[in-house]
Amino acid sequence: MNHKILMSKLQFYGITGKARSWLASYFINRYQRVQLSDESTNFSTWEKITDGVPQGSILGPLLFLIYVNDLPKILDDYTIPLLFADDTSIIVKGSNTRDFQVNTDSTFIHVNKWFKTNLLMINTNKPIIFNLKPRTNPQ
Repeated sequence: MNHKILMSKLQFYGITGKARSWLASYFINRYQRVQLSDESTNFSTWEKITDGVPQGSILGPLLFLIYVNDLPKILDDYTIPLLFADDTSIIVKGSNTRDFQVNTDSTFIHVNKWFKTNLLMINTNKPIIFNLKPRTNPQ
């Protein structure tokens, strides 16, 4: 999550003044390093955090939900977004195979654009497409 984008979204949702300043201080001048092994005293160098939220933080899940809250707004009537924690599923509908393909392609274009605008990446190892059709009469 890009901090500037997140702060903009917080302001859009009415989080201003001291609350916004407090949340901004949560990101400004934060550094992290990694311990190289459990039994080691070797650490990586300290690096400034420019994106994301601290792992295991209480605010992390809430801030992520605020960050992705506008994703469903870019979708059309033939889609049903399902957001749960950091997973997103999108059900695409179509009255026939051709409509389904066009709707799926359009949805992917919109979602991909949203991800790029919000400086996020789609995990291309996860997407799964199911094409469900009504049962036809076997007569």
